[in-house]
Amino acid sequence: MLSTTPPSDRDEAARAVLRRNDRGGFTVPNGRVYPFQWNWDSAFVALGFATFDLDRAWRELETLFEGQWDDGMVPHIVFRAPADGYYPGPEAWGIQRQPLTSGISQPPVAATAARVLHGLSGRDASRIRALVPKLFASHRWWHETRDPDGTGLVTMVHPWESGRDNSPDWDEPLANVVPQVDVAHLRKDLGHVDASHRPTHDFYNRVMTLVEEAKALRWDGMAVARGLSFRVCDLGIQSILLRADRDLLKLAEELGFTEEAVALQGWIARSDTAMSRLKGGDGLYRSLDLRSGRLSEAVTCAAYLPLYARMASQEDALALKRHLAATRAAAGFSVASSDPRDRRFDATRYWRGPVWLMMNRMIADGFSAYGLTEEAGLLRRDSGDLVRQNGFWEYFDPRDGTGCGGPDFSWTAAMWLSWAGSQDDRQALTAL
Repeated sequence: MLSTTPPSDRDEAARAVLRRNDRGGFTVPNGRVYPFQWNWDSAFVALGFATFDLDRAWRELETLFEGQWDDGMVPHIVFRAPADGYYPGPEAWGIQRQPLTSGISQPPVAATAARVLHGLSGRDASRIRALVPKLFASHRWWHETRDPDGTGLVTMVHPWESGRDNSPDWDEPLANVVPQVDVAHLRKDLGHVDASHRPTHDFYNRVMTLVEEAKALRWDGMAVARGLSFRVCDLGIQSILLRADRDLLKLAEELGFTEEAVALQGWIARSDTAMSRLKGGDGLYRSLDLRSGRLSEAVTCAAYLPLYARMASQEDALALKRHLAATRAAAGFSVASSDPRDRRFDATRYWRGPVWLMMNRMIADGFSAYGLTEEAGLLRRDSGDLVRQNGFWEYFDPRDGTGCGGPDFSWTAAMWLSWAGSQDDRQALTAL
């Protein structure tokens, strides 16, 4: 039965989640499971803050970029304060810089979020002007350091960079990583959430082996991009970066960043052309193992993101409409992070089946852009119903909506405030 809590009360509960997880200029995803600042989490969280505190929304992005490396990379974690309840902490990464960070990145949502905030800021362009050079440097890092041969396809060197940590997309390329460490005894996450919801010990041993490989290369960007034993073009990163390039280009043109605009135009053209390499014979897009040259067998929630990137054809959009109908019929709520008909589907295990609201938002935005407003509205309603039934969980079982992972999750609250809890039929990201 759906909750009868009035929308205003649910909105206040969502704002309370963000306030509780606010650590003074940056937000933790969840106080127990994730006690630091995460990259794409902060971009989504900024959209939630923007609904009631625009200054605080800007600050979320600004503090994220305080962790930016000299080469332009924005790390996936900024370790703001000691926390014994999380592994791998800063000592595992071995990065000697301040603030302490991890050594890998995450999907670059920040430019898209920044364009939203700029659209809400009226005539005051001071904060976006200060941020554009940092955003541009991060995009240059993806297009140059992580695409050293200029192919148009960027390289992901660690499953955690995708944000979709143990998605079936990575099963085959990760199987070729020979575990050199055993870190099961170091894990802290299993003390906070149901172990059946989390990645396996074998997964952790393989991904921490990749960290050791990068440490041996002294975290040199080009060497890491060319040399790690896991190198994949993630359809998610590729699509999110392309969308962010388009948003950053609009900002650069508006604000007079002429050289940056020219570079962005070149990167966009190259990426648009290269995306055809990620299209399978069935017309659906997949991630590409850059070592073997094989596309992933799995069709995951990332398959919809070419719509969000605005590079898919109308024919592609209709194929994804049919795919959504089939997968939702097999589950209950959309979008399942892995096809419920696939043998690798796991309804409650991290990224192998559950529904994530920020993915739903990007996917709905894509459907709306291609005129498929019924599908976009369905995803907003599904997302809203999940929160109404269960609250602000990290992710949800697509079969019955049960909340999974960590409770009181920042990006789920942010997606409610800025999208899923809206009382109209808006489908697109605010102001885009």
